[in-house]
Amino acid sequence: MCDDRGVINSRGFFVGFAMDTITDIKPQRRDKNRVNVFLDGKFAFSLAYNQAKVLTVGQGLSQVVMANLLENDSVDKAYEKAVRFIGYRPRSILEVRNRLIKYGIEFEVIEKVINRLQEENVLNDTDFALLWVENRRTFRPRGKLLLRKELLTKGINDSDIEIALSEVEESADARQLVYSKLSKYDGLSLDSLRKKIWSLLSRRGFDYSVVNDLVREIVQSKRNGED
Repeated sequence: MCDDRGVINSRGFFVGFAMDTITDIKPQRRDKNRVNVFLDGKFAFSLAYNQAKVLTVGQGLSQVVMANLLENDSVDKAYEKAVRFIGYRPRSILEVRNRLIKYGIEFEVIEKVINRLQEENVLNDTDFALLWVENRRTFRPRGKLLLRKELLTKGINDSDIEIALSEVEESADARQLVYSKLSKYDGLSLDSLRKKIWSLLSRRGFDYSVVNDLVREIVQSKRNGED
């Protein structure tokens, strides 16, 4: 909405066309990547250096332009926070959104950041789900049931979950897990061994039929060895 006095910005606030003059642009002492902008001799706001490149001392600055600069700066700052968060390990869209909400960032800014990250393919729930499942299968094998629950808590949709789980071979993963633990079960009776394996595989979310088949296989192998 616009009239001779100004416009309504994206946040629903009226912004006028009145002009102020930039009287100084100074680098911040604590953050060399940001500058302080002075209007009519008074500090007005700070901006990222890259945002401030378009400004010069003596330039007239309307409230509309100022509001746009500040909004873009808010998006850039939130974007940097999100990139740092993702830098520790891959994240889902929900994880990034929740982290930015925790910082108190406005919804409109968060959505712009997420859209930007998706466009750059830095944030991709399909890739995240595939990597999550691959990592689990390699280091902490578990069944599809538990993998699905984990991905749901990360905000992954059903179609991406199905893609990620399509390559999972529960029998092979369960076997890998159990045989990596068998040395710890040496000396147990067959009944105790059976209970240990059932407990382990059930906690890791493996399908009943997979658990049952593997328990019978190992118990039978132990019997044959004892004979």
